[in-house]
Amino acid sequence: MLDSMQEFGGLPTRNFQDVTFEGAGNINHDSVTRKNRNGHTNLIRNAACFGCTIGCGRIAHIDPTHFSVKDRPEYHTASGGLEYETAFAFGPVVGVDDLDALTFAGFMMNEHGMDPISFGVTLAAAMELYELGVITQEQTDGVDLRFGSAEALVIMSEKAGKYEGFGKDLGLGSKLLCEKYGRPELAMVSKGQEFAGYDGRSMQGMGLGYATSNRGACHLKHDTFEEDYQTPGPAGKAGACARTQDFIAMVDSTGLCLFTTGIWGYEDFAAMVDTDLPGEWTVERLRQTGERIWNLEKLFNLKAGLTKADDTLPPRILKEPVPAGFNKGGVCELDVMLPEYYRVRGWSEEGIPGADKLGDLAIQA
Repeated sequence: MLDSMQEFGGLPTRNFQDVTFEGAGNINHDSVTRKNRNGHTNLIRNAACFGCTIGCGRIAHIDPTHFSVKDRPEYHTASGGLEYETAFAFGPVVGVDDLDALTFAGFMMNEHGMDPISFGVTLAAAMELYELGVITQEQTDGVDLRFGSAEALVIMSEKAGKYEGFGKDLGLGSKLLCEKYGRPELAMVSKGQEFAGYDGRSMQGMGLGYATSNRGACHLKHDTFEEDYQTPGPAGKAGACARTQDFIAMVDSTGLCLFTTGIWGYEDFAAMVDTDLPGEWTVERLRQTGERIWNLEKLFNLKAGLTKADDTLPPRILKEPVPAGFNKGGVCELDVMLPEYYRVRGWSEEGIPGADKLGDLAIQA
């Protein structure tokens, strides 16, 4: 995937001839249900929580002849399979199109309690450090840590889980890993948390959501997909980001699944919550509840020492144009969206909730 390195505004950038991941057909939906040359099919079935019709879970198994498990019968069994973010993190982001290697890495995430997004993006950062010559096989336990290496993905997913060798460095996460080796700008994080499978340059609302999320870059704390798919520009993204952050904060507080928000709105949640809890739970009360939660989280972060400077993104996302796609040539226009976001929230120019806003939400700072 990494064809060559060139300088852009002082930042390393990939010189892609074609940014399409050529191996996508080997790890997409069709591939998990297709028999390989050994007659093995990766996906066994979907899985669901009790009574759920969505079935977002996956149950899969690895071809027993695959190098990752060939001599390890304990892994010749069924376990969690690939879903979108897992496939993104172990596939195109590290350049690997070996379906069984991705599945094995997923097994390691489940076995050792690791987050696949954070691990995949951290491994990608390590691979870039390796290809830049910042780290060598001396640091990587002799592993050729190049983009596209299924062997590197398999080995490092287990090393990280067991906290062995270079796995200890990967266990630091992208931010601390890149800081350790003197290249902090290579960490694709916000507030220390890795990006999910969406580029904040092509999806401006997603970029703003990454930057302003109270827990760091997260695609599950706001929902600007509709606005981002309609237009690549920053217009309207601040309001959509704040509005959906409040909505999701409310939904999370109910304990209900976020996947239901594709069909349920405030009215549906109000009906359910009002049925189960004492007091009158109206749509307006739920709206205010979500906004109160978000402001309380923001106050916590401010008291913990975070400032406006933490509501940001890596220089690569702010300065290096996206090479292809919906917003080809564009960068994340956070400088346009962030001031508007603060105004929509009723916060100061420094992103601090004021007395009037806190009073409206019955919050004592």
